[in-house]
Amino acid sequence: MKKKIIVLLLFIGLIGIGFSVQKRALTYADFLKVKLVSGPVISPDGNYLAYTVKVLDKKKNGSRSSLYLFDLSKGKEIRLTNSNASDFSPEFSYDSKYLYFLSTRSGKVAIWRIRVNGGEAEKYLEIPTDIDNFKLSPTGNRIAFTAFASPNIRTYQKQVEFWKNEKNRKTSAYVSDRLFYRVWNYWRKGKYSTLFVYSPSINRIRQLTSGYYDVPPADLGSSHDLEFSKDGKYIFFVMNKSSQPQNSTNNDIFKVSVYGGAITKITSNAANDNNPLLSHNGKFLAYKAMKRPGFEADKYNIMVKDLISGKLVSLTENFDRSVNTIRWSPNDDSIFFSVSKEGYHPIYKVNLDTGEKFPIVKKAFVKNFVVSSDGKYLFYTKEKVNRPSEIYAFSIEKNREFQLTHFNDKLVASLEMNPLEEYWFEGAGGDSVHLMVVKPPFFNKRKKYPAIMLIHGGPQGAWGDDFHPRWNVQMFAARGYVILMVNFHGSRGYGQAFTDSVSKDWGGKPYIDIIKGTQYAINKFKYIDPTRIGAAGASYGGFMIDWLEGHEHPFKVLVSHAGVYDQKSMYGATEELWFPEWEFAGTPWTNPKMYEKFSPSSYVMNFKTPCLVTAGERDYRVPYTQSLQFFTALQKMGVPSKLIVFPDECHFIQKPNNAEFWWNEVLNWFDKYLKTHRKYKRKR
Repeated sequence: MKKKIIVLLLFIGLIGIGFSVQKRALTYADFLKVKLVSGPVISPDGNYLAYTVKVLDKKKNGSRSSLYLFDLSKGKEIRLTNSNASDFSPEFSYDSKYLYFLSTRSGKVAIWRIRVNGGEAEKYLEIPTDIDNFKLSPTGNRIAFTAFASPNIRTYQKQVEFWKNEKNRKTSAYVSDRLFYRVWNYWRKGKYSTLFVYSPSINRIRQLTSGYYDVPPADLGSSHDLEFSKDGKYIFFVMNKSSQPQNSTNNDIFKVSVYGGAITKITSNAANDNNPLLSHNGKFLAYKAMKRPGFEADKYNIMVKDLISGKLVSLTENFDRSVNTIRWSPNDDSIFFSVSKEGYHPIYKVNLDTGEKFPIVKKAFVKNFVVSSDGKYLFYTKEKVNRPSEIYAFSIEKNREFQLTHFNDKLVASLEMNPLEEYWFEGAGGDSVHLMVVKPPFFNKRKKYPAIMLIHGGPQGAWGDDFHPRWNVQMFAARGYVILMVNFHGSRGYGQAFTDSVSKDWGGKPYIDIIKGTQYAINKFKYIDPTRIGAAGASYGGFMIDWLEGHEHPFKVLVSHAGVYDQKSMYGATEELWFPEWEFAGTPWTNPKMYEKFSPSSYVMNFKTPCLVTAGERDYRVPYTQSLQFFTALQKMGVPSKLIVFPDECHFIQKPNNAEFWWNEVLNWFDKYLKTHRKYKRKR
C-alpha cells in the first residue's frame, strides 16, 4: 500500500498540466469527442481498477465502449480492449487474473474475458439470446446471469428451444394477456428476465427462477441486484412477486441455491428493497430500502441484516437524504455510502455499531465509487458541469483528491466553459429553493444576454454539477445563453419532505418556484434581458412546459420534449401504473378531478407561446402520442409551433445523428425568438 500511496501522490503533478491553445465555444463536433468514463471496479487483490470508456460514433450512428485498467502499484494505465463493438460491465475474477465483461462482439451480448496482464479477449459464455447482467462467484466456479426467457418454461434446455423458435417466428405481432406488456423502450413479447447459473467445470446452465417475475425487477432494479454468498452456494437476488407488478414497488430480496429448488424470501418490507451487498465475512447483508409502498421516489435507507440472528437495523433512519451507492469497509465495521444532496452526490461513512455518520468526500458529483483493500482510499468517477467524468482517488487520511485519468483534459482545455454558480431564493410557501446558473462562454458582464430556463424531469429528479450526456448545459450556453436551473419542490437532495411536496401538486409549488426563480434571476442578474427568456424541459420537465403554455409566465418561447399533456390518456398508455396512482391519489376513474386539474389539456384556451415539440416513437414511459396531442392543440389555437418525432428513439434522443439534428432544431428555435425582436400574432 505504501507503493500505491507514492504512485497516487505522483499524480498530483499531472492534475495541473495545462494546454496552451486558443479556446472556443463547445460545438456538437466537440461533444462527439467527449470520452464518457464510467466505473470503476476494483480487483480482489486491490491492485487494479477497471473502468469503461464510451465514445459516440457518428458514422455508425451509435456508440462503442472499451475497457481500461489502472495498475495502482505501478501508476500505469492500460487499455485492455479495442474493438468496433461495445465492451462493458467489467468484473474481476476471484484471483484477480482475469477481467470478465459483457460484449456485443459476436452480434449478441455475451460474456467475454481477458487476462489482466494482456492478450486477446476470448468468448466465455454465449447463449441464443442476449445476456443482460452477470455476477461471478467469489469461489470462481460459477457465474449467475439474467436473460429474457419464457415465463412458462422451467429448464434452460427448453428455453433454448423457445429462443430458436422465436427467432424463426414469421409474424411480427405483439400479444399479451396481462399488463406490463411493454417497459421503457421494449415490448416484452411474452418474456421475463430470468435468473440462470453457469457451472463451467461441467459446462452446465441451470435455470433458477421462472414465472411472470423479472430478476432484477423491470423497474427500480439494476445490475446491482445479484450477489453470491461467500461460499458460492447461494445467490441473493431481487424480484417483485406481486401478481400485478405494474401496480407495485414491492421489490424484495430472495435467496436460492445454485442447484435450484426452493426460493427463500429474505425481506418482508412492503415497499422497495434492492441492492443486496454481503459483508466481507458473509455475516451481514446490507441493502437499500424504502418505506412507503407504491412511491418510487421515497427515501432509500441503508438496512443491515444479521444473517445469523436475523436482527435488522436501519443505519440512516434519522439521516434526511436518500442513499445511492453502498460499499462495505474492508473490516466490515462500517459502510461507505453516497447520497443526493443539494445538486451533488457526496460520500459519507456510517459506523455499524454506533450509527455515527461522517462526511468523507463532501461537495462532489460522484457517480460510482469503490473502497481500497486497506480502507484508506476511495476511487470514483466525478464530473462537473464544465468537465466530463474522470476517475479520481481520494485519500481519507490526507483528505485529499487525486485525478487518475485524463481522457478529456486536452479537449476541456480547448473549450471555454463556465462553472456552475449557485444561489438560493424564496420559493413556494416561503421555502428556500436552489437556483443554478451557468454563463455563456466569453461572458461580458456589460452585455445583455438572452436566457433559457431548463426544467428537469422526475418530477423527483434534480439538476446537479454534472456534464449531462443529453441535456448538456454547456451546449445551450455555448450558443450565447445564460442558463437557469431551479431545483423546485419535488427535487431530490433537499430532504424527503421537500421531495414529497410535488405529489398531488404537479402544477402547484414547482410552477411557483420556476416563476419566482426566473423573477429572482431577472432582478439579481442585470446581464439578463428580461424580454428574451425561453424555457425547455423533458419528461416531467416537458409536462411543465405544456403546463406553462396554459398559465401565466415570462417566457417568450418554449421547447417540450416527451412531455405529459393529458393525464387520463397518459394513464392508459404508460406502463408503471403505481406512479400516476401515487402522484394523483388514485386512478382516472376514482379521482378524475385530480387528473383533470393537472392536465395541460385542460387549459388549451390559454395557449399562446411559440413551442417546439419533440418526442421518440419508441418512448413507452411517456408515449409520443402525448406530444402529438399537445402539438394538435397548439396548431388548433394558432400558436406558432413545430413537431419533431424520431421513429427510432425512446424517452431519450441518443443516436448521434438524431441528437445532432435535435440540438440544431432546438437551438435554432430559441435563436429565432430570443436573438431577434420578431413579433408574432396569434391566429384567430
